[in-house]
Amino acid sequence: MTTKHQRFSLTVRCAMLLWSLGLMAHAQDPAPPAETLTVDQAVSNALQRNPSLRTAELDVEKSSDNLAAFRTRRLPSLKWTTLAGQLLTKPTVTFDQGVFGTYPGVGPIPGQETKVNIPRKPTAFLYGQMLQPLSQQYRLGLGVKLLTLERLLEEAKLAERRAAVAEQVRKAYYRLLETQSALESVEQSLPLYRETFRLAKVGLKLETVLESQQLKAEADVAKVELEALKLRNPIATQMEVLNELMGRPVNTPFRTVGVSHLVEESLDPGEAIRMALNRRPEVQQASLRVRQADLDIRVKKSEYIPDVSLALTYGSAYNFQNALPQNVATAGVYLEWEVFDWGRKKREMSAKRHIASQARIAEEALDRRIRVEVGQALRQCAEAAQRVKVSTLTQRAAREGLREQQSAFGREAVLLKDVLQSQTVLAAADDEQRRALAAYWSARAELKRVLGEQ
Repeated sequence: MTTKHQRFSLTVRCAMLLWSLGLMAHAQDPAPPAETLTVDQAVSNALQRNPSLRTAELDVEKSSDNLAAFRTRRLPSLKWTTLAGQLLTKPTVTFDQGVFGTYPGVGPIPGQETKVNIPRKPTAFLYGQMLQPLSQQYRLGLGVKLLTLERLLEEAKLAERRAAVAEQVRKAYYRLLETQSALESVEQSLPLYRETFRLAKVGLKLETVLESQQLKAEADVAKVELEALKLRNPIATQMEVLNELMGRPVNTPFRTVGVSHLVEESLDPGEAIRMALNRRPEVQQASLRVRQADLDIRVKKSEYIPDVSLALTYGSAYNFQNALPQNVATAGVYLEWEVFDWGRKKREMSAKRHIASQARIAEEALDRRIRVEVGQALRQCAEAAQRVKVSTLTQRAAREGLREQQSAFGREAVLLKDVLQSQTVLAAADDEQRRALAAYWSARAELKRVLGEQ
């Protein structure tokens, strides 16, 4: 018994050891490398998986269903009505003398007035109708065109929503790039501040530097370290926001791809305006609304045409003592016409003409607004690119100036206050560089938006 217990204990220990080794091996497995994500890849992922786009896609599908349903109105309509119930009264059917004719040798049929009493009992009426629209085909054809434009309008709205999502992704990506660039700039400047602090401590020992100056150098190092910490924290949030826009888990790791050089916009303003007018979904929507309004006027005019249909009807009455006819079928023409409407159609048509005028005014205003937006975006992008160039050169000069001042201070050629002054100049240059990059990326995103790029 003891031997079995020992064997069991040994087996359990071996199993636990193997399980622990497995956990350690799993823990030591290297994490999968973060994917490299460009701005174009981020936009592509968002356009494929962004949840807000699904609603717009469903609107397009809904408009297609409405169009398919409306097309069936051009086909024959079939209706069947049945009424079954219990008679509550005793109806009487009277046949006058000779109502069925007078025959030689027989006389009138019936020979005298005859009444047929129908007792209270269950009865049924059956009525069927088939109508094939004729004159309505013109109005129905206009309705099909109207719903086709409605579907195209929903597709244009989907394109506009896709452009909005692409703009959101670009701005989120550029904000992340801006923060990462700012952090990189601060981290490059931090060793210079620490070197100044080191020199200040050495000077304090040699009694060539005041203690207040040494404390000022130490405070500058702490400020730069705090600035780096303040820049690291938003990066995680901005990555989560970008992942959410792309429709994937917010904790998915990735690396952004920085731009090694600024993109020089060489677009001709006229070509850029033509590009925007051809690409912007708002332009297509405005044009479709004008066509819709004109077509709606034609639909309203078509209501003056009488409704003429081919008609086939069938009726039957059951359990009425054969007093009522059964199996009555007719074929003919069905006409429905509102002869007088007290001026209603005229007023409705006038309202639709006003809607068409509003649509044309909106289309012209949109054309002018796009031209202004394109010109302004091109100028702002060029100005922002030049600002980045200037700020980059200023930052490099300030950084090199600080190094030179530190070197001169080591040779006792300058005072510490001159080094601290160079640090202040570098801090201002770093801040201007961050602002310039933010303005540039914002201008780039705005230019892509006004050009209608996805």
